[in-house]
Amino acid sequence: NTLEQCSVCSKPIMERILRATGKAYHPHCFTCVMCHRSLDGIPFTVDAGGLIHCIEDFHKKFAPRCSVCKEPIMPAPGQEETVRIVALDRDFHVHCYRCEVCRQRPHTLHGRH
Repeated sequence: NTLEQCSVCSKPIMERILRATGKAYHPHCFTCVMCHRSLDGIPFTVDAGGLIHCIEDFHKKFAPRCSVCKEPIMPAPGQEETVRIVALDRDFHVHCYRCEVCRQRPHTLHGRH
């Protein structure tokens, strides 16, 4: 009765305790709500509802979507940040932001002024 219970499965934790988000977990129970991968020792984040996500799935779910390709604008693998263009209340990947008439990228994106 003195053992802590896992916040996911409610069973007593008999061996190693993983503590995160102010709760106790079995290491194998601490998983991403989307891909169900174990996050033991892996960076994670929590959404506004308290649900735990791996970083990649968090970005897939909550990142702004590009107005051209409709894909999430998220960091490249191994990166923590990304660049997006916001124009006319729309979001764009840098490589998707082009003139709708001539399909050329604006000169400032090429490094020219």
